[in-house]
Amino acid sequence: MATFTTIATSTPGLSGTFNWSTLGYMLLAVGILATYLSGRRYLLGYLLGGMGYWVLIEGIQSVVVNVTSMSSGYGYLTAVLLTIAVAGSYLGYRYKQFVATMETQKTGVESLSRRTAPVAAAVKARTPKDKYIEHTPIYNNYKPRFRN
Repeated sequence: MATFTTIATSTPGLSGTFNWSTLGYMLLAVGILATYLSGRRYLLGYLLGGMGYWVLIEGIQSVVVNVTSMSSGYGYLTAVLLTIAVAGSYLGYRYKQFVATMETQKTGVESLSRRTAPVAAAVKARTPKDKYIEHTPIYNNYKPRFRN
């Protein structure tokens, strides 16, 4: 208890070599290690993705501030809006592809602009046997493991 009181009431800095930022980095390292060893290891990918995105924002902001006479705050705003515009353009492009695919699945007819020679050749090469796929496996000696 005395340690917590000393930490809470002391001046900024615990000792000459061990200070508050060192404590923060140690807690960060422990948190990352605990996440890596847990079953939620995929969360580290989100962490790295967010760090990469922020490095991109910093780079764009630095270029904008050095090339133009914008302030730092407007540079960050420009960088964020630019990345949102690029992400929105990509999502719009993917949505356009998705709608074209869904249209083909609804009607069963592919538009002439999307049809290409390799696809047409692959369809002609199919045999009647390849047309139907059985999704329910049938076993000769099937015995259920659990009874109702």
